[in-house]
Amino acid sequence: MSSQITESETAYSPSEPQSLLTFEFVGLCMVIFFSFCNITVFYNLFNYLQSLGIPGELAGLVIGAYSFTAMILYLVASPYIRPGNAFRIMLLGMTVTIVSGFCYFFIHSFWGLLGLRMISGFGQFFMGAGAMAIFVSVIPPQKSGQAFGLYSVAILVPYGGVPAFMDAISFLIPTPPHGYALATITLIPAALVVYRIYRKIGKRLKDSGEKKSLPAWSDIRHNVKQIPIFLLLLLNMAYFTGWGSLFFLFKGFASEQNLANVGVFFSILTGLMIVIRLLAGRLFDEMDKVWLIMASFLIIAVGHVALDHLPGPWAVPFVAVLFGLGMGAGYPAINGMMFEISPTRFRPLNANLMLFAVQGGFFFGPFIGGVLVAHYGYHGYFVFSIGLMLLAAALTLPLVLPRFRKVK
Repeated sequence: MSSQITESETAYSPSEPQSLLTFEFVGLCMVIFFSFCNITVFYNLFNYLQSLGIPGELAGLVIGAYSFTAMILYLVASPYIRPGNAFRIMLLGMTVTIVSGFCYFFIHSFWGLLGLRMISGFGQFFMGAGAMAIFVSVIPPQKSGQAFGLYSVAILVPYGGVPAFMDAISFLIPTPPHGYALATITLIPAALVVYRIYRKIGKRLKDSGEKKSLPAWSDIRHNVKQIPIFLLLLLNMAYFTGWGSLFFLFKGFASEQNLANVGVFFSILTGLMIVIRLLAGRLFDEMDKVWLIMASFLIIAVGHVALDHLPGPWAVPFVAVLFGLGMGAGYPAINGMMFEISPTRFRPLNANLMLFAVQGGFFFGPFIGGVLVAHYGYHGYFVFSIGLMLLAAALTLPLVLPRFRKVK
């Protein structure tokens, strides 16, 4: 089956204004922002589960069930998510997430919470996969790097803002489940935005012939087996394995090193990532993305070396700058390149496979990192992380060659 499709079959047309900041784009970023607010609001879930008498190792399993469920769904169900059906799927995901948020009032057992987290993973998949299917259909191809940079800001802001906001209003929230339920209310305006986008471009997407162009499983296997596609999926998973493990393990490392400025580290790191993606958007499209990806992994590797040989608390902000530079540029470059090399009919699928890699990184990163810390200490974890980042940098080398940037 041919993977070629004409421009007229996409939501985006070269004859239309090539502005990135359209209502559809900004609206989708807003929807993703509220979606991740409903992820980061669970920053205190581990402590809450322990307060219910659930042991630490089982609490970790409950937390991980969310990402594991979403990861599997991104792998097996992404081919069925298309721009034409994405609106209904997103609204279904919002409904599931809202109901799940209120269920924490009534479910308190290990097995019940494990099942609830899995159901929540379904809701997140429906929202994220549906949004991505529409997203890759409305952005101008020549601005893919800027688009993914701004899109990722909508993901990053909740990680820095939601825990601080929820702590600030904690005197108004009797229990953690009240906070989980409160966060779901943000999905009501998000649903209205989805409906408005549907009213604007829904018919155009339905008339684009995308049902006819839905790839068969043989095409999907051929797509994933192609070297550039496969390498970019590996690179994205490596990136989020590093980010996920650092996010969940740094607090323990800081306690071991008697570091008091944990918040400063993540504030600088996340803040710099956001600034880079806001101000350096054009750079992601003008520079060769391969070299940008390679440089990002090398900088992150240096950051892990610096943590492993930390001279003192005074160095923590400077190490955070290293991670902010590497991680700030890495995600838009990897995803922008995947968008560029993917045939049009495979863009929604490949974008959602990249989200599969994200969930995989958030599942494997803390798991592998935790095992390494338990057996070899933080030095063992840093050695692994350095090796992973260097391996990822090496995996970008084939993409330097023009023949490895072509996808059939």
